[in-house]
Amino acid sequence: MPDLEAAIVGLQTEVEAIPEGHPAMPNDLGDCRSERTGIVQDLGAAISRLEAAVEVTPEDHPDRAALLNNLAKQLSCRYEQTGNLPDLEAAITRLEAAVKATPGNHPTRAARLNNLGECLSSRYERTGILQDLQAAIALSGAAVELTIEGHPDRAGWLTNLGNHLDSRYKRTGNLQDLEAAITRSEAAVEATPEGHPDRAGRLNNLGKCLRSRYRRYGNLPDIEVAITLSETALQATPKGHPARAQM
Repeated sequence: MPDLEAAIVGLQTEVEAIPEGHPAMPNDLGDCRSERTGIVQDLGAAISRLEAAVEVTPEDHPDRAALLNNLAKQLSCRYEQTGNLPDLEAAITRLEAAVKATPGNHPTRAARLNNLGECLSSRYERTGILQDLQAAIALSGAAVELTIEGHPDRAGWLTNLGNHLDSRYKRTGNLQDLEAAITRSEAAVEATPEGHPDRAGRLNNLGKCLRSRYRRYGNLPDIEVAITLSETALQATPKGHPARAQM
């Protein structure tokens, strides 16, 4: 057993040696999506080390869920870089295992539920399988429910939930989903301080939802607020930022 523990610690140390902020070790699943290309080799190295760490870690080891979650992050990032669907499938499998191994009251459970929801949403975007989107909504909703008001991650979970609900509205035309998406997006904006790097994106998301409701009902205040939100988001986004093209 000491040899096994030493092997686990050694592999974890190798992974932890990747510098903070290095593209091969994002903080969450969203971090890799706007990174420059050219990091696939680094991601491959991180994936190999994490796979080795998981391989030698017993099912009941307290670190196994964290290793699975981190492995899924890298696989998801590589999928974002390459579009290789087996990487996304592998990330989903690892995250399902990580969630299963994480107790209901564990402080990281909400993040793992959210990460699994994001991966399922990505697979929905790729395959169009509605069941994946339904599951993503349920998982994101559970992450929000587990996260107290004022927690720094809650606004992100609300944003993701709003985006998933908006996607289902666009698929099914169910107005309740659009109303719920607006409510969650408003809450995400309210929970995001001025100057926060994600505030512009959240303002833009809310504006898109209000535009959708305007197209449905023709209610003039919706489009007026949407325009104001989009203008504010654009002003808060530096020139040359890739997100400006989507605002």
